[in-house]
Amino acid sequence: MNPIIRQHFDTVETCLIESPVIISYEVLRREVASSDGKLRINVFLCDGGTFELFEYVAESDGYIRLLKYSFHWQDTQKKLRRRWDNAPHHPGLPNSPNHIHYEDGVVRGDIDTPDVFFVIREIEEALK
Repeated sequence: MNPIIRQHFDTVETCLIESPVIISYEVLRREVASSDGKLRINVFLCDGGTFELFEYVAESDGYIRLLKYSFHWQDTQKKLRRRWDNAPHHPGLPNSPNHIHYEDGVVRGDIDTPDVFFVIREIEEALK
């Protein structure tokens, strides 16, 4: 088990516990191997919405590299609020495999790779 990846996943869970807008969460998958790891969590928000996160990471020279990710935020009616991912289902987007879906159907592909901590801060700001 890779201690750097394990520590990263522990930090994600600590952030969820400490967030004022997160009521609870459920770990669906947490796998840590010698050089990579996967984390999938369902998060329940204070407004009744949900946030689903998935990370597939690898450790290289002491750093975490986010290989695949999906951060999916929904309201109480299961309507999309926002989704950040790097799945290859939008090959025509410019400059980057990273993209964000908005509730109005707009998809932007010119974003930097977000991390789960950025996404949690975005949700916290919106729900304050």
